[in-house]
Amino acid sequence: MTERTLALLQLLRLPAIFTTWSNILAAHLIATAGHPRWGTLSLLLAASSALYLGGMVLNDCFDLEEDRRERPGRPLPSGRIGIRTAWLAGWGLLLLGLLLAAAAGPAPLLVALPLTLAIVAYDGWLKRGPLGPVAMGLCRYLNWILGLSVAPLVPASWLLPLPVLIYIWSVTTLSRMETGAAERRLLALCIGGTLAAALGLLLLVLGGILPGYLAIPPLLLLTALLLWRQASLFRDPAPARVQGTVKLMLFGVIPLDALLLLAAGHGWSALLLPLLLIPGRRLARIVYIT
Repeated sequence: MTERTLALLQLLRLPAIFTTWSNILAAHLIATAGHPRWGTLSLLLAASSALYLGGMVLNDCFDLEEDRRERPGRPLPSGRIGIRTAWLAGWGLLLLGLLLAAAAGPAPLLVALPLTLAIVAYDGWLKRGPLGPVAMGLCRYLNWILGLSVAPLVPASWLLPLPVLIYIWSVTTLSRMETGAAERRLLALCIGGTLAAALGLLLLVLGGILPGYLAIPPLLLLTALLLWRQASLFRDPAPARVQGTVKLMLFGVIPLDALLLLAAGHGWSALLLPLLLIPGRRLARIVYIT
């Protein structure tokens, strides 16, 4: 792999793209009752990918001055990729995402527009403030709605991705400890968010919105594993261990999506979806994800 190729993969945070695909696949399969519309699904996956990649590039563009001080080895501050090229690529990818969503239909475009605004708002203004984790959670929530938009969005549709929103809020809150801010408050919020996300999915099942009680045992197991990993940071909140936990939780989006599929009654799809972890984690060995 050439140095420039590696720099490009790092700028794009490519390993995490598999978690965005997981959102779209799970939502689309639920919306179509397990009968995917392959053409539309392909466009939605491409649109989601372009929006995600554009957001990642713009994130580093907005962070350039900070990265020059704290992370000088990253692609932009090191000069391996030019800042002008990165700005053009970031905005171009967002535009491409909107065009692909429009090709999928009016409803996907109507979802992609606020998703794009949420991405830009997070990257440019909200990321460091108290609304940062909420904005990131909203991006994932809208990505899920993008996958659901192939079918009419009934009131229950807007409830389905709430566990994902809360979970990503939790991950983003924890990620603030990566730079050395070893605050127990952040860790406590992360643990509370993980519990709230699990409770949200549980309520979707117990409330009859999703019929699959089979999802409850693996949900409890996944939640217990995450809580155990998070609680270990109380003893040793070193930035490297925090980063490892954030990485674990970010890939945890895929099993969470699989649990939503299982709760919706799509058992075989729920078993297959975690296969996305294989390429994602393999790629994450050579390209950082956070």
